[in-house]
Amino acid sequence: MTRKKAPSTKKNIILIVDDDNTNLQVIGSFLYNKNYKIILAKNGNDALKSVENNHPDLILLDIMMPGMNGYEVCEKLKDNNQTKDIPIMFLTAKTETKDIIKGFKTGGVDYITKPFIKEELLARIQTHISLKMSQDLLKEQTKKLEKANKIILDSVKKFGQVFRTL
Repeated sequence: MTRKKAPSTKKNIILIVDDDNTNLQVIGSFLYNKNYKIILAKNGNDALKSVENNHPDLILLDIMMPGMNGYEVCEKLKDNNQTKDIPIMFLTAKTETKDIIKGFKTGGVDYITKPFIKEELLARIQTHISLKMSQDLLKEQTKKLEKANKIILDSVKKFGQVFRTL
């Protein structure tokens, strides 16, 4: 008899990056009440440090920030093998088509303009976290299959060597 795994009770981690305290507070409390673990960063450098320490499941990233803007943060995360697979959703007041296209070209998976509709934001977050979890599971299963295939190939080689010596 096989035993089913209990469902994970791990809270998904969302990093919210915005230089506006009100935005951090409103979005953070909304998502916290939806059972997400929330991490806040007020600028690009803090966001990069936070990602190293916490490895979030999703990043909500403003574009217009002092110092390093959101596009630059996204590019740095996508250039790093440790962080390239973290989905990044831009959440910004920039509404021009060229800005939206640049968001996707730099590696964003979604782009939401402020002011946003909370239910829409939540639906998109749930979609991207679900996709990331599926991708992570697929990678894990692929590694297990590769390991099993290596064991099988090694066994076949050994069997072939034993068979030739008979």
